[in-house]
Amino acid sequence: MVERESKRALLDLFPLTVAYFLVNFGGWLWYTLWGKYLVLDLGFSGGDLGLFMMIYNLSYALATLPSGRLADVIDSRKILFVGALTYSIGVLMLAYSAEFWPITAVCFLMGLGEGAFFTSATVYAVRRGGLSRVGMTYGFVFSAGLLGEVFGSLASGYLKEAFGSRILFMISSLIMFSTLIFVPLLKRERLPKYVERKPKPLLQILRDHPGFRFLALGLVFHAIGFNAIFPFFSVYAGELGLPDSSIGLVNFAWLLSTLLTTIPWSLLADRLESRLILIGHLALSFASWLSYAYSWDFMSLVAAAVFMGFVSSMDMPARRKLVAELERGYGIGTLIGSLDLITMLSAIPAPVLGGLLYQFVGLKRVFWIASSINLLGIPLLMKIKGSAPARSNA
Repeated sequence: MVERESKRALLDLFPLTVAYFLVNFGGWLWYTLWGKYLVLDLGFSGGDLGLFMMIYNLSYALATLPSGRLADVIDSRKILFVGALTYSIGVLMLAYSAEFWPITAVCFLMGLGEGAFFTSATVYAVRRGGLSRVGMTYGFVFSAGLLGEVFGSLASGYLKEAFGSRILFMISSLIMFSTLIFVPLLKRERLPKYVERKPKPLLQILRDHPGFRFLALGLVFHAIGFNAIFPFFSVYAGELGLPDSSIGLVNFAWLLSTLLTTIPWSLLADRLESRLILIGHLALSFASWLSYAYSWDFMSLVAAAVFMGFVSSMDMPARRKLVAELERGYGIGTLIGSLDLITMLSAIPAPVLGGLLYQFVGLKRVFWIASSINLLGIPLLMKIKGSAPARSNA
């Protein structure tokens, strides 16, 4: 019986899985080389790169909570469709944007679309699994997205070297547009099962729900560290003299490692204490990021990327499972959107911090400072108490 229900849940998620794959594949065609494209190709400064990422993260954050709350009261397929369409249009506009203000506007548009798509996709996947299978169902969809990131990262450098940046952005946009045909194939949700009350304001949730408060604050430090450091992975590889195709291969190794270890960590999240997996993720992130910063050539970067991939795969299945455990009638969509809003808003200054550190103290210290900030989240995650059982919504 349990095995049949699991298979049914995964089958229901197949259209979403394909859409998740395509959005990530198209997105990572351009995102893999984003930092290098702006700094080394267009000549923007590290501070400009940080500002662009800040705008992108701000718009993504602003989309998460409304998308999550809407997913608790209306058909989340509509949010998925609008998010994918908006993201696709933004990437297409990026093909014709090379100046500061147009890129700023496009970053804001892309962030809104991406935030709406991924928040509503996460809510749908979590609901299809119920508490007992959150790790499995979300891990299934998330792994397909990682596979898209792997192929996008692998192809990005070769496509850019062959056709140039404009064609790369156009191909990326076309792939994202193709996701729109899969959204109507998803089963309609039975929303009355999930919505029992009017969603509470975010500040009231943080005040009344200590477990969620500690989770959010702990992940704030992780988000600040990661977002300060992320734009400079490709910059560091470029400073070592790697061509675009080799940078794409390094990202390919990172994502492939994440892909291969996500399903095992997803299954473990359904069996082990998800809080402890998250704590281990933060601790090992410190080591893996510094291993990348002290790599010296292509092969050492690949080895560090494989390590980072193993550590990365610990995060999202355990994070979503822990949110489901802490739901307690607040609404899955509301809590997922609230958590993503908090972490994204808190991370908005991080790329600017990373850009300023890059300009004034050098790239190595960007990695050291960001990695250390990440560790501050561990004591907060350790304060989360046992969670109450939640209903199965499959």
